[in-house]
Amino acid sequence: MTEAQSPQSENEGSSLLVEEVRTWNTPLVGAFQLWQFTQGYCDAHPTGDSPIGLLHFIAGPILASPQLSETISNRRKSLQSYALGFEDKKCVDLLLGLQRRIHNRRRQTLEAIDAAICAGLLVWDTESGKLYPSPVPKAKRGASLRSGLKREGEKAKILGSWFAAHDLPAITAYLKVVL
Repeated sequence: MTEAQSPQSENEGSSLLVEEVRTWNTPLVGAFQLWQFTQGYCDAHPTGDSPIGLLHFIAGPILASPQLSETISNRRKSLQSYALGFEDKKCVDLLLGLQRRIHNRRRQTLEAIDAAICAGLLVWDTESGKLYPSPVPKAKRGASLRSGLKREGEKAKILGSWFAAHDLPAITAYLKVVL
């Protein structure tokens, strides 16, 4: 048995899959992430504008993947830096796989958007195709977010702020996707 086939490396791969399934089998977690993404976008946009719905179909698969979301942090200054990081690490195949992930996760992203709308986190303007964030709901006493969920929310906000600096063609070019 080679090192690549060792049970440990199989467990590591399956643990990433388990983490991804846990995240996206709960539409409310995806809803929270997309709400935070929208908040980050609006906060960083020069005019405070909201993102078009299509951007959520790119952001959702990124945020649901531990491999794609692990490098989202304030240490990177832009979406371009994020995309170049995959080339620097010689992991460009992860970024190239985003196109397939977007296609495969359309239903889950739509369910997360629907859950966010039903929970009062997002409002979808059918005229403009934009999703607007609702104000922060008041937390009930003793009901605070788990630290892992807070981290995911912060990553979503950072990704939203990166997206806010670009238009749709630039975003798709940096991430090498076609919508």
